[in-house]
Amino acid sequence: MNLSEQESALFYKLWYSIVWGINEKHIIIPRFTKPVYGTRVPVSLEDFAKVNNAMWDNPQWIDDFLSEPDSGEFTEEERNIITLWRKHFVKEKFMLVRHFKKYSVLMTFGATPTFLYGVYGITEPLKDALPYSVPFAVDLVLLPFGDKIIYSSIASVYSISFGSGYRASINELYNQTKEKYGIIEMLNGEIPVIKTQSEKPKKKTKSKKPASIPAAATVPEGVNVPKAMAARYNQIAEIISNFCDEKLDEEYKSITLRALAKLCRKRPSPLVGGNARTWAAGIVYAIGSNNFIFDKSQPINMTATEIAEWFGFAKSTAGSKASEVTKLLDLSYVNTEFLLKRLITNNSAIWFLEVNGFITDIRRMPREVQEQAFKKGLIPYIPDDEK
Repeated sequence: MNLSEQESALFYKLWYSIVWGINEKHIIIPRFTKPVYGTRVPVSLEDFAKVNNAMWDNPQWIDDFLSEPDSGEFTEEERNIITLWRKHFVKEKFMLVRHFKKYSVLMTFGATPTFLYGVYGITEPLKDALPYSVPFAVDLVLLPFGDKIIYSSIASVYSISFGSGYRASINELYNQTKEKYGIIEMLNGEIPVIKTQSEKPKKKTKSKKPASIPAAATVPEGVNVPKAMAARYNQIAEIISNFCDEKLDEEYKSITLRALAKLCRKRPSPLVGGNARTWAAGIVYAIGSNNFIFDKSQPINMTATEIAEWFGFAKSTAGSKASEVTKLLDLSYVNTEFLLKRLITNNSAIWFLEVNGFITDIRRMPREVQEQAFKKGLIPYIPDDEK
């Protein structure tokens, strides 16, 4: 759904006025002619977007604009609308996840906690203004408008394609968020609170068989994690597995899942808090980086941006979480616990040890020497056995 014709006209009157006024003062785009609603906009959409982005990156400019004596002939009601925009705007990366008859639903993308917003179009519903297959990622600014939420008429859609596994994760997150917080329909500065179900009075019923108690979460055979972390392990493991099945291989998948299990075993486990998808991205990014996945000469290679975007995050977000994972797991090129087999084999630093005061390649030493080094944990395996 979208604003009425009268509401749309009011929005553009105010919007064009502040965009033009701010550009006049800060000269973001030279020779910016003041647009008038109902006539052809005299500047390109790209130039308009530059002013829009600069303004919301510097919202104090709106305060300055309103304090100027020649800021425009606004009524008190109109000035209040602009003031509320300034106070309660939401500038985020979003995922457009649903189109309903009443409004379209945008979900915060990569932010914690996740929220859902019911957003109206300006002159046409978002379904028509942004005619892409949901879900898709988009940058825009949400604004309050009476009892509705609208956007600043400028949207930047990301050209990211999502696999079936990721779409399923988005749908799951949408359902969880809707159940937890509901859909926000007004921007008034209030922080959404977790919804609670009101207790209904118990009705007297005939005796029935006792309800079966749901079984505790279990992990795949061979996975060693505490029972309390089983559900969390499964949640993150599913995301990692979907990524590895689509982008990497079984060896990478095995290593990343072992890393996940080790993080689950830490006391306390850092995985208890935070977004599951963020942890999955951080683990994959850290393990990949430690195995030279960013090197184009490797058989399997990806860029940091490609990894981050698959999970739905900016490179900086995934990289930051990866740094945390790297420290927690003590990842390095000589720590073979989470290295690919071929990198272990070709890494001389792993095999060169001090024997009788001399640095030597342990692979050229007698087997009994190799066995002693293996028992002490100095080498990952006995080379002759691997052959």
